[in-house]
Formats: sequence, structure tokens, C-alpha cells
Amino acid sequence: MGTVTDKIVVVTGASSGSGLGISRRFLQEGASVVMMARGKERLEQAAEELGAKAYPIQVDVGDPDSVAAAFEQVSLQFGQVDVLINNAAVYRPCAVELLSNLDITQQVTTNLLGPIYTSRAVIPLMRAAGAGDIINTSSESTLHPFPHLSMYVATKAALEAFGKVLAMEVAPIDIRVTTVIQGTAKGAGVGSTDWEWDPDHAAAAGALWDKLGLIPAVMGVREGQDVDDIGDIHLFIVTRPRTQKLDTVHARSF
Repeated sequence: MGTVTDKIVVVTGASSGSGLGISRRFLQEGASVVMMARGKERLEQAAEELGAKAYPIQVDVGDPDSVAAAFEQVSLQFGQVDVLINNAAVYRPCAVELLSNLDITQQVTTNLLGPIYTSRAVIPLMRAAGAGDIINTSSESTLHPFPHLSMYVATKAALEAFGKVLAMEVAPIDIRVTTVIQGTAKGAGVGSTDWEWDPDHAAAAGALWDKLGLIPAVMGVREGQDVDDIGDIHLFIVTRPRTQKLDTVHARSF
């Protein structure tokens, strides 16, 4: 296995949940971690708690100008990137006929366009590094589609397809692309904390999921995997020998 000591790692959605756990694990192994998230105050607090090698950059991944500006900062400070982890995502339970424009656009821009924008921006920086790893976070909902999560399922399924195409394009410059299909995680949250669920929509979704037996079938009976364990999965992926590539990793509790 390789090492991430002194590597430059970018993590989106890094201020809480899985993104925070991933950032912490890479820092523990000696990497410098650029932590990206939309909420400035919480992001800066998280980075301060993690130490001097955690670098917070406020960014809205769904805004191409914001992404371009963020990666320009990364380029000026580091000149290269070794690992990009596209973890940022939002989801909001809602029946299709009740979806608002915001329900649709925010999930599409954050969950799908965001990883496209960040991947586009990071390729030149990985070329400068001589190699790289891009990891896209997907969801078990693509394997077990949930009603009332149409936008989340659609964007994650599209992200998986995007990753397959991207992988073929960047393989000649030694950039590997991996999809992590992630099961339930303790403390991972429900996405953007400044974009609350409608309680009636959430209740309707939960009732239907329970009626269809979806929650036990997918989530099992345990609380979920720890976010630091999710960080270990990402470490494993990027430290494989450069002659080995993991296309898809499905990680869940049992």
C-alpha cells in the first residue's frame, strides 16, 4: 500500500458528517486536507479543531464560479491535488408532484453538477501531481430506489454514470475514479442544514417506506457505520498500488 503523507486532499461537504470523518482520517495519516463546504462558520470551526494542516475554503459546489475560485486558491497555495473526494450532497423527501423548483435545482446542482464542476477543475492539478484519485460518493438508494427520493436517486445514479465515463477519459494520465456506494452512517446528517425538510413531506415518505418495508431491508437493524470508518475506506482506495483500480466500493453496516 502507498501513503498519503504530504499528499494534497480536497474533500467537499467537509464540515460535518462523513466529510468531516474523511477529512480527519486523512489528516491523521499525514495529508494536507482542503476542506470545502458552503457554511463558512461551521467549516472554519471544524478546520480549526482538526489542526494546522486543515485548510477551509468556503464554496458552493453547485455554483461553477464558486468552484473555479476555490480551485484557483488551491492552485495558488499548493500547485497540485492528489485526491478529490466528492462527498457534498443534499436530499429532501418529497413526492414528485409536490417538488418545488428549489427541491429540484438544489439537488441537481449539488449532487450532480457539483462533482462535475470539481472534477473538471481538479484534472489540471492532478496532471501537475503526476497522478490522482477522484472518489464520488453515491448511495444505496441507487440499488434500492426509494419513493419520495426521486431527485436524490436520479442525481446519484447520474453521478455513477458520469464517473464511469470520466474514468475512461482520465485513465491515460493516471487518474483513477472510484464510486463509493455508501450505506447509512452515524452522524452523517441529512444534507444541507440550512435547507430543512418539510415535516409533512418527510412524514409521508417515512410512512410509505415503512409500509413497503424499505427501511429494514436497506438499513438493517444497527445504527450505521461510523464516519471515521468511512474515512478508512477512502484511505484504502487511494493507497492501493497504482497498478490497481477499484471501480466501485459498496460499504454498509450490518
